[in-house]
Amino acid sequence: MLKTALRSGFVIVGGIVMKLESINNYEDFKAVVKGEDEIVLACFTAEWCSPCQSMKEELDVLHDELQGVARMIAIDIDVAKEIALKEDVQGVPTIICYKKGKEKDRVGGYKKAASVRKLLKL
Repeated sequence: MLKTALRSGFVIVGGIVMKLESINNYEDFKAVVKGEDEIVLACFTAEWCSPCQSMKEELDVLHDELQGVARMIAIDIDVAKEIALKEDVQGVPTIICYKKGKEKDRVGGYKKAASVRKLLKL
């Protein structure tokens, strides 16, 4: 069972209220990414990042649209530094798409929900 992940509802990530579940340690992160047959979108954010705050609504739209298709998780890089470091996150916002435990694609910077879907072929 995941110790720090919230399975539903709203969570606060980097001061931003989101529908996504929050994961703060690497063991839980790897368990989610490897334990899912579905696609996992890991959204790396930070409290001080204004593009991350602006993208919050787009991530909520994606979360709603991708129910049953992809699982979305949020990672605050200041809280979960180990995850950001091991996943080679160079800037925020960054969304990494995983399938069956392996990175499939990633996008960085502010993006609209439609752009993320198109770039990640979802």
